[in-house]
Amino acid sequence: MNRVLLALLLLGVAGSGAWAQDGINVLDEQHFIQAGDDFIKRGDLDGAAQLFQSAIIYAPRDPVPYHRLGMLYAQNGQAELAHQYYGLALDVQPAYAPALEGLALLDLATGDRAGAEAQHDLLMRACGAGCPETAQVERALRGERDSPRP
Repeated sequence: MNRVLLALLLLGVAGSGAWAQDGINVLDEQHFIQAGDDFIKRGDLDGAAQLFQSAIIYAPRDPVPYHRLGMLYAQNGQAELAHQYYGLALDVQPAYAPALEGLALLDLATGDRAGAEAQHDLLMRACGAGCPETAQVERALRGERDSPRP
């Protein structure tokens, strides 16, 4: 936790816009998400998870940090946690296409084709056939090789 706080302090001092002109530190959800993405790039997955959780504290009604946690856990083989966080993103915004896509790809990765097809049907109703998330799930259902892991 100390390294997360230190990193946030350094990010603010580095002039990323986290300091207001009057010298008061202005951290918001987007700063935590960006820092979490930076931690992922450095391989610090625990730090990234903490930062995404901090973003949830700042903006509990935004599905993005829940989705980011779902992606983090899915990409690291923690399907149960990924499923939980994708579900939380959908609790916040029921038609949030990235979370529906994440669930569909996660279902496929865990062998639940029926679940993936159900998520695809929800995506079709939520954002239609032209939606990039729908197209990605369709490719995965067809078994195309360029389909990423959840």
